[in-house]
Amino acid sequence: FEDAPVNTGRVTGTTNFVETNPLPVTWPLLRRGRERFNIYCAPCHGALGDGNGINTKLGVMPAVANLQDKRIVEMADGEIFNTITLGKGLMGAHGPLVPVADRWAIVAYLRALQLSQLGSVDDLPPDQQKKLNR
Repeated sequence: FEDAPVNTGRVTGTTNFVETNPLPVTWPLLRRGRERFNIYCAPCHGALGDGNGINTKLGVMPAVANLQDKRIVEMADGEIFNTITLGKGLMGAHGPLVPVADRWAIVAYLRALQLSQLGSVDDLPPDQQKKLNR
């Protein structure tokens, strides 16, 4: 991974975040993302990303971001990658713990998780919508 956007989450030569994950979103990437999310993110953010992880339930963390929140859903993928890397607020930096490819895998899985919770039938391609309307 020599490409700057892959390593930084930012468009080369700017301070702008890349909008879309630079890695191809594949089943293996999503599986890896789910595995890494469950290890590094779910204890605080919960298995659904709703901010209700075990650390929150035990009162260890006073406030945890709900990753299903519109503000986070609308973030560029590069900004989420950056937050995983450097941390934000009470969240510590995971860059030293989680390799670059795994951080992008987590972003890909988070997007799938958000769709699973916030998506609608209208998000499906027309041919899939027709199959449901039978």
